[in-house]
Amino acid sequence: MKVVVTGGVGKLGQYVVRELLESTQGRESHTITVLDHVRGDVPPGVRLILGDVLDLGQVVGVLAGADAVIHLAGIPHPWTVPDDVVFRTNTLATFNVHEAAARLGIRRVVTASSEAAVGWTYRRHDFLPDYLPIDENHPLRAQDPYGLSKIAGEAIARSYSEGYAMETVAIRPPWVCAPEELEELRKQGGRKIGGFQLFNYVDVRDLAEAFRLSIERPIKGHVALLVANDESSVAEPLSELLPRLYPAIRELAKPLTGSKPAASNARAKQILGWNPRHSWRRS
Repeated sequence: MKVVVTGGVGKLGQYVVRELLESTQGRESHTITVLDHVRGDVPPGVRLILGDVLDLGQVVGVLAGADAVIHLAGIPHPWTVPDDVVFRTNTLATFNVHEAAARLGIRRVVTASSEAAVGWTYRRHDFLPDYLPIDENHPLRAQDPYGLSKIAGEAIARSYSEGYAMETVAIRPPWVCAPEELEELRKQGGRKIGGFQLFNYVDVRDLAEAFRLSIERPIKGHVALLVANDESSVAEPLSELLPRLYPAIRELAKPLTGSKPAASNARAKQILGWNPRHSWRRS
């Protein structure tokens, strides 16, 4: 399959590209084109095109001939640029990718959304989740520009599924943990406790596998998937930690005993046949 990966030079993109190229255990090795605005090292055989996902004409040109698109390009958090730039960049880039795919007749587009779309990620919110663990049916209540851009991106993907019969997947990862960060978690006994958050995580290698499966598995219409680990990123049970940080959540957090996480990955397991393999609790 010919696959375009936008943002393929970035932290997640590098692992997604490697995952798509892997051909062990009888897997198909895909033909990859990376569209990115920065030059970086790519594996042999991968075509790197320097371009701007905010330019629709450029995106159409790069996507021509592709069978599927994995859209990772964008601003990954709201700390380094003004809020309006975060929202505008991420939203317009997602629109351009889906619009280009629709014009070219590309059926499958997989987009990097975020758990931040649900809320409680970058800013303290004085509201409770409806239930824990959260899943894909939970209302989206982001109040920061990054999370809002992901809500808009998912709406864009859904609209192209409905209007052009495209197959679109929005993957919502929590904190993406690189191998060296996973090792640091092991050394320090879990993530350091700051303010209130949900303390979910996913290893970047497991997340890359989910993106590969999202272009390979049969999927109809639009689907959003929470892709997170089976465990929390902290040593203390969330049933005890979360109420200490936010007392009003005590009753909702009661089911999160032991190492249980605050996000359910059941739908990703069911639809993709995906399972997380990397854990900070074991080597």
